[in-house]
Amino acid sequence: MRLPGLIYESLPTAYAAIGAFALGLSAIDTRDWRVAATFSIGIVALIAALTIQLRRRGWREMRRRYSGEPIPPPAVAARSSRR
Repeated sequence: MRLPGLIYESLPTAYAAIGAFALGLSAIDTRDWRVAATFSIGIVALIAALTIQLRRRGWREMRRRYSGEPIPPPAVAARSSRR
């Protein structure tokens, strides 16, 4: 399934906003089970936002470095660097 670019790029921001809202709500609400539920949702949403953002950054950086050329095996790369 492919998402439109605008939605795809806004997912980490949406997850971070949901996480921040849930953490704020858990700080305000004082009922036992609600605090645990909203805190858990907030932490999971913030971790998801960070994970997506870091994986995207890594993917874009890798694509920038390797412009379609085949990556040599480690043994070949070690031999060519010794020369």
